[in-house]
Amino acid sequence: MEYSNANLSNEQTCLSCVELPKICIPIYREVIKEMAEVIKVPQMREVFYSLSIGIDVLTVSKKTGVAPRNLAYMYKKASRQVCLKWKPYSAWKQELDRIYIRCRNYAAFLTHYQECTGQNLKNVVIFVKEQDIPLEYVNLLTTPLGSLDINFRVLRALRKYNIYQLEDLLRFIKYNGFDALCRIPGVGTKSVEQLYHTLKERNILENKETCILFRYLFV
Repeated sequence: MEYSNANLSNEQTCLSCVELPKICIPIYREVIKEMAEVIKVPQMREVFYSLSIGIDVLTVSKKTGVAPRNLAYMYKKASRQVCLKWKPYSAWKQELDRIYIRCRNYAAFLTHYQECTGQNLKNVVIFVKEQDIPLEYVNLLTTPLGSLDINFRVLRALRKYNIYQLEDLLRFIKYNGFDALCRIPGVGTKSVEQLYHTLKERNILENKETCILFRYLFV
């Protein structure tokens, strides 16, 4: 589909209520183009794109062959499709985060299985029953530890063991036990107790052995 290259300056746009800084116009046009891609009908897609970037009604009518009186109806219908199908960056990121956690689950599970059995997994089929991770828990699991008011010295010690997000920390705790954090160089008993109270106050841990998020993490 060839998209129109309308000038969104105040002189040529019929959307007089929308006054974008010139620097924003190319970005706005790209966003509208991306939204329009979810519309399957070419004519409707062109109507949505052209009107959204400010081309006047008569020009759009002539280009698409849609009578001016029908453009509003078609634009409304197209907008409804966009609302139902188009996902902004934040939604795609949440979806990718959920997939990332699942991949890490499988990697951790297979590593643990191989360590315990010493078997070559090349010809082994493993059936895993996993639970879908609710969005609120996905956001929580991907929380950087730096945003949880954890002592910087403890954060630095954890990072040496590739523990950057809450998911990493909970996976370590579930696999090794909470008190195993004391064995990490640079993390003392007092620091571990402070960390425990921080996680408990935020309702992340119920106690040192129980966490509602454990069910979404394999060991």
